[in-house]
Amino acid sequence: MTAALLLLLAGLPARVDVKTETATFSAAYDIALDEGKLHWRRRGTTEWRLMPPDGLPAPRGRLEALKELLPIDPTPFTRPSRIVRLSADGDNLLAVTPEGRAYYTKLSTLDWTDTWGPVGLKGPLIVDASVQAFAMSHRKIPYEDLDGNPHPVTAGVTTVYALFDGGQRLAYADPWLPPGFGRAICLPERNTFVASALSASASTLFVMDGSGRAFTRLADFDTLGDDPALPYSWKRERRRGAASVIRTLPAEPWFAQPRIEGTHSTRLTIVQTGTHNRDRELRVEGEGGFWKKPLSTGTWTFERTGAPMQGQRVVPGLHLQPLRATTWVGEGTFEGAALRLEEFDPDCSPARFVLDRGTERLTVDLHFHGSLLPGKLAGALLLPKGRLPLLTKLRALALDQDFLEVDVEVVADAVVVKRAPLVEWRFRRRM
Repeated sequence: MTAALLLLLAGLPARVDVKTETATFSAAYDIALDEGKLHWRRRGTTEWRLMPPDGLPAPRGRLEALKELLPIDPTPFTRPSRIVRLSADGDNLLAVTPEGRAYYTKLSTLDWTDTWGPVGLKGPLIVDASVQAFAMSHRKIPYEDLDGNPHPVTAGVTTVYALFDGGQRLAYADPWLPPGFGRAICLPERNTFVASALSASASTLFVMDGSGRAFTRLADFDTLGDDPALPYSWKRERRRGAASVIRTLPAEPWFAQPRIEGTHSTRLTIVQTGTHNRDRELRVEGEGGFWKKPLSTGTWTFERTGAPMQGQRVVPGLHLQPLRATTWVGEGTFEGAALRLEEFDPDCSPARFVLDRGTERLTVDLHFHGSLLPGKLAGALLLPKGRLPLLTKLRALALDQDFLEVDVEVVADAVVVKRAPLVEWRFRRRM
């Protein structure tokens, strides 16, 4: 009996080219589930072994030792009896029990923890049946902002992305935030895209709908502008010296990927291949192998492996959800101009800030990102070039810059855009 057949009978794959929730890979290891236990092997080798100590997460090392020392988090480590879902990237592994409790470790240390979040706010991370798909990401490399400025990392950026509501909502969890998936990321096509599959690597997302349309985007707590500990600016420029730590906003948008002209499923994978934003490889399961292409260039090519296609086959058709963005009407005016906020979705920047005064109309993009407070957004009106009188007034508020920084507050029946203490614009939903 061949070694490959023995592996198949044991429920462990001979190769792992496309990640699933039962067989995946990291930078250094293949990891797979068999009978509820974790097995691993070095990439490029063939022999599977139980992950120490016995294929199940166990308390060990620094993370759990800290829990014993800190009275604010005295809950003892609870060993699971079975693992049913997993995801890995870089040096990170997330393993999930049938009840949905997530266990997290670095593969280089196997220092497992069963809690998530910063000191004082720790708790379990739940990845239950409401999570349609999830993907672990680990970024140890710099990223380049929209102006090409590189921003290195020190301890690494860990993110878990998840799809909810039948692929209609994308959210993420970060270990520096309270446990849970409370922070949304706008899906492609202004949140009308319905995702059937999700993968992530080094903070770059790869999503696909049931018809095979695919998009990619670099997005995490740091790159989106949400981290209050980091300096950001809406000024577009290349920076040198001390200013190089400043990160340009807005964040990178979604990019459409070309369709695959061949049979394939919605099982997909993105793999980090270098140290720049563009250095990723996209993979999609096909019949007898997988399709692949570089993230930013090239066309899809097929690599034959002999493996049968097991994922959901794509089918023609347009998979869209209703547009969530709405129009809001200003209660006051600015320099005699009526105000309107169009295409506003608090999860989906930008909106359009429209001013009307007689025959003069000015439309300005209102970009925004999250903060640590619910309902509070930080943003900027990105001012176009031109000599319209209304634009001149806005530029005066902005001290003649190309952007006017504002705070955006979303309450039950209103959206408030303000530049304290100079202006405050309140908008009501158009009926």
